[in-house]
Amino acid sequence: MSVEQMPVEEMKEKCLWKAKLAQEANRFEDMALFMRQVAECGAPMTKDEDNMLAAAYKHVLDTKRSSRRTLVTVEQKDGITPWEATVARHYRARIDDELRALCAEVLTVVDSWLASDQQEASDPATAVFYWKLSADYHRYSTEVIDNPGDRAAVVAMSKAAYERADQLGRKNLRPIDPIRLGLMLNYSVFLYQVCQQRRQGHDVAKHAFDEAVAEIDAIDDSMYDDSTLILRLIRDNLTIWIQENGGESYAGTAEDRAAPSSTAQAVVEEEQYEEEDQVQADREATAVVATSTVLLPLSPSTITVESQPDVDRRSLQNNVN
Repeated sequence: MSVEQMPVEEMKEKCLWKAKLAQEANRFEDMALFMRQVAECGAPMTKDEDNMLAAAYKHVLDTKRSSRRTLVTVEQKDGITPWEATVARHYRARIDDELRALCAEVLTVVDSWLASDQQEASDPATAVFYWKLSADYHRYSTEVIDNPGDRAAVVAMSKAAYERADQLGRKNLRPIDPIRLGLMLNYSVFLYQVCQQRRQGHDVAKHAFDEAVAEIDAIDDSMYDDSTLILRLIRDNLTIWIQENGGESYAGTAEDRAAPSSTAQAVVEEEQYEEEDQVQADREATAVVATSTVLLPLSPSTITVESQPDVDRRSLQNNVN
């Protein structure tokens, strides 16, 4: 029996097994291919399967983005010859094409889910998850768009998706929920780095942090590790951003008046930004990768993230103004 003739559930089961096998072998491009086939089966996906889909593509994305950053550094190196710079630039352009194709592929899967009758009403948490994926991969694609007008349009789509996810998250998820926290972490980085709306990005992160910490004593055991990990990342971003502001809180400042006042203005700046993405290869970390795909954009290159069982409200609040 050919794959096309298999019952949907059997085809999905076989593709899922192949994806798990590829994950065991650290073959994440293959894993992403098989998870896309799982999604294209049309059968409802579980949360674990959603997480596997996101984690597979994130591994592939991270590798390509890291390669691109290396080549940009080579292009800008002192003493490089014109011939060497040309080779590096052409190689980087090839990776740019791969990144555009990857983002488009993920967005096709996401848009298919968002356009289906599964979305929002049936499972608001999953709807937040997919709107966040849409926002993230629109944002990643802006890194390889040169035309300011095209980039502004994609940034606007990313912002609209973050706002829709935020709206659904506030309505349906607790502040301590790791899906909502991962969303707010990414949304705050987007505002701070991409839109250059630094005070707004800071305020989004701070509000999310404060709301979640207020509920930490009542957190479910199933959410504890993921939520406290993301809280640490939000806390670290806040600390770094306050340091960038001269050690002062953004509250009450006129910082936004100095920054671009709209997305269309912000994207013209073309300021290079980098993110430190903590991606785990084993299954245990798949949920963390899926809920928190953007970690510390401005932190040192070496990050030690611990998941300790004794994190309390005081330790999380430490060093946050």
